[in-house]
Amino acid sequence: MEQRHAVPHAINKLKLVEVGNPANKAAKVTRCGLPLGKTMYCGDARHRQDLEPDREVISGGESSNDVWFIRSGILRLQRYSYEGRRQILALFLPGEIVGFEGEFHEGVSVETATQSSLCRINRRWFNKMMDQNDDLRAELFGQKQDQLDWLHWLTWSLGALTPEERLCAFLALSSTFMPYQPFPDGTGILSMDLPRRDIADLLGTTVETISRVLHKLADSGIIEIRDPAHFHLRDLHRLIARGKIDGLFDRMTIGLAKRRNHLEGIATRRQKIEKLVALGSDNPLCFCGG
Repeated sequence: MEQRHAVPHAINKLKLVEVGNPANKAAKVTRCGLPLGKTMYCGDARHRQDLEPDREVISGGESSNDVWFIRSGILRLQRYSYEGRRQILALFLPGEIVGFEGEFHEGVSVETATQSSLCRINRRWFNKMMDQNDDLRAELFGQKQDQLDWLHWLTWSLGALTPEERLCAFLALSSTFMPYQPFPDGTGILSMDLPRRDIADLLGTTVETISRVLHKLADSGIIEIRDPAHFHLRDLHRLIARGKIDGLFDRMTIGLAKRRNHLEGIATRRQKIEKLVALGSDNPLCFCGG
């Protein structure tokens, strides 16, 4: 579903209002379940896009009038060395906003690492939302702090840890943002959405090393390889210990868990409302978390 962007000079004249206000009933605009503060009208200043893996979303150094809200999927921040080797600098996860002005420099780009669903939001309109919403500003500050923690960990791990230790840490952390089915005995099944080449380029190693370490962990009983994309994490605590993130795990994952739960809550509310309201293709109701 796609809507036209709002006329830029008219943005500052508009006032965002919460869904549920009687005045909203007559408004022919889109309701947006952006899980960053209260549900608000964001007019037709944003639209949704579903993208296949390996599609460029942001090209560093090029000007853009938009920011992107990740509804689902994983995006990667990457650059190439002079020798042509790719380095993944960061991952962007569901519930996060990317693309602020001056955020990325020339030579880096943001691409979809998996099948992704995004909302494109006019930056001027988004700035107005931030001006009116303290919760939104606080959430964005938390996101940036989480991203900085991940960047610090990745920089430290590339210099201080072995490939095995880095992969152990990544598997443990992935249980908080990849599909994960926990069992009563404390174990769980991790569905690894990220391609192994991306994991290798993120962790500064090779696909062959990733495969060798996975089989070593399986031989030691820490994990069980169900298939190339599904792993039974038999001992999460040992993964955390081997990954040297005993004191970092909770700090690095609390924000991820919060955003994930918020998105799942919005999806649940959307299902309930869809049972009460027949949504046609031209209906302006939109829940970005669903």
